[in-house]
Parts: sequence; structure tokens; C-alpha cells
Amino acid sequence: MSQVEIKVHGREYRVTCEKGQEDRLQKSAAFLDKRVSAMSADLPDISETRLMLLAALTICDELFEARERALDLEDAGVALDSDTLGGASRAIEAAAKRVSDITAKLDG
Repeated sequence: MSQVEIKVHGREYRVTCEKGQEDRLQKSAAFLDKRVSAMSADLPDISETRLMLLAALTICDELFEARERALDLEDAGVALDSDTLGGASRAIEAAAKRVSDITAKLDG
């Protein structure tokens, strides 16, 4: 396991991740930071905890929407080979798990 320093909304956090996932975690944190910063500008009086929760929920909603679009494409007769569909599904599941894990660590 590796420890990575990330920065979200001006605060630094030390997060544990699997070896080799450090860059991915940094990119995820940067994405979350941009989302939180944008929401903070729109909602200046919201608490940091609610801000983080709203950002995580918004990102999860986007993941679910992407999953629904992939299923709609499949139902519309657009053939996706099993490797592509499986890879996309695994990527979405992994991203959702990372968001959940990060949220849990921020709450902890």
C-alpha cells in the first residue's frame, strides 16, 4: 500500500491506495477538487461536509447516467463486443468504488 497526499478544496489529506494507483488517485483528487471548487463558487454558504457530499453525489449521478447510456446503446441495437462492454462496466464500477472509498476516508 502507498500513501498519497491529495488536496481537495484547499485541504490536504493523506490517503492510502494500492501500489501503482498513485497517479490515478492524484487525477481523481484533482477532478474532485475542480468539481468541489466549482460548486463552492455556486453555493458559498454551504458547509464543507455538505459540499463534499454534493460533489460525490453529482459524480456518482454522472457515472450512473453513463451506465444507462451504455445500456441504451446496447438496447438500441448498437452492438458492443463483450470485451468493450465488460471493460466499460468494470471501469464504471471501479470509479464508483473509488469515489465511495474516498468519501469514506474523508469522513473518517
